[in-house]
Amino acid sequence: MNSASQHAQFPFPEADLSVLTEVFTVIYPISVIDCGPPEEIVKGEVVFDGPDNSTLFGASFQYRCLEDPQSTIPTPPDAIPTPPDAIPTPPDATPTPPNSILTPPTTPPANNSTYITRPVSNGTYVCGERGKWTNVELGTKLPSCLPACGEPSQPLPSHVRRIVGGRVASAGQFPWQARLSVEDSSRVPEGRWFGSGALLSASWVVTAAHVLRSPRRDPSVVPVSPGSVRVHLGLADLRRPPVASAGHAVQRLLLHPRFDPRNYNHDIALLRLAQPAHYTPLVRPVCLPLPWAEGQPPAPPPNTLGLVAGWGVMAANGSADSAVQGVVAGEVEGEGGVSDVLRYVKLPVVERSECEGSYASRSRSYNITSGMFCAGFYEGGRDTCQGDSGGAFVTQDPRTGRWVVQGLVSWGGPEECGSRRVYGVYTRVAKYAHWLHSHMDTDRWW
Repeated sequence: MNSASQHAQFPFPEADLSVLTEVFTVIYPISVIDCGPPEEIVKGEVVFDGPDNSTLFGASFQYRCLEDPQSTIPTPPDAIPTPPDAIPTPPDATPTPPNSILTPPTTPPANNSTYITRPVSNGTYVCGERGKWTNVELGTKLPSCLPACGEPSQPLPSHVRRIVGGRVASAGQFPWQARLSVEDSSRVPEGRWFGSGALLSASWVVTAAHVLRSPRRDPSVVPVSPGSVRVHLGLADLRRPPVASAGHAVQRLLLHPRFDPRNYNHDIALLRLAQPAHYTPLVRPVCLPLPWAEGQPPAPPPNTLGLVAGWGVMAANGSADSAVQGVVAGEVEGEGGVSDVLRYVKLPVVERSECEGSYASRSRSYNITSGMFCAGFYEGGRDTCQGDSGGAFVTQDPRTGRWVVQGLVSWGGPEECGSRRVYGVYTRVAKYAHWLHSHMDTDRWW
């Protein structure tokens, strides 16, 4: 066969030489399949698999998300170091019952990429016979480069051992942690308190609804005004705040429409920042969980270990109502017993039956709804109560290694903080994943 350009010649010599030999030449047009330059995606680049950047049939490439050069700011040299990970469990501590024996997942190394592709796929696009770049999972659909969620710039500890009494957090370990300062001028005298939240995107923070409710004598739900709330990001040590410490103004507050202050059911809310936050190693979003509905296996499952961070009440004689919540309407910011440094604890998710039994033995008025789950240790301890209202209970996704907000610190029992079988109660974020995304202007993570 002889070919030139887009034509092919096929000579056919006659085998029988006793007959006049002829050579037949057939000219047949050939279409060269060229998929052309791949489409560009925001915050991403095209990386061809071959050295010649071919766009012809069979060629392949991958989309790679970029790093934001402004996100590579080094961690401040005076950041509080993480203490050594060898704090032993006291020998006289009551052993944890079987429902708290945990199997630790493998802890992947910290990943500092700024953007990640969604939906997740194998990433390779191949030039096909129809002249289209195609991915085996997404087809011709293009991925998006979204800000990487659940990636601390400083690694979090492994899930091997319990942290007794909490531990000081290093700057960058909880980059989604938000401190909410509230000054409710609608009350006389003016009410001042603080709480926590978790950054979901550059513009949105999730927290507990009761943190943003103006205290009332009746069960009516009246949100504080957006102007009375400031959101502080990137904080670890309140004594040494970053240069931009004035906090973010809030444009909008969204309390769940079914929030009930009598039993804290549907205790979840969103804040929209007036100006988007700038991502740095100290300011990054956390991932949302997959949606959950009643009838499905519990999310998170019992015995799952999670981390909770906050500047919560440190006083040993505080009650779980004040310490697990961190702020109760009317609590004054700056009162004694509040930590100046961000601390965190590891807590196991408790079986629903154990949690219900614990609270039923104290009062019939307690109601653990499907929108709640409990976490803590059977034997109690101050670490069970440490945290701020609205703060995130995060778990690590065993597949991706990213950290997911599974719960929000909501409420606890009336007894002294750390009492036996007094568990913290958390809002089950997975139940509200669709509600959150119905108000946020971001793509879904799942």
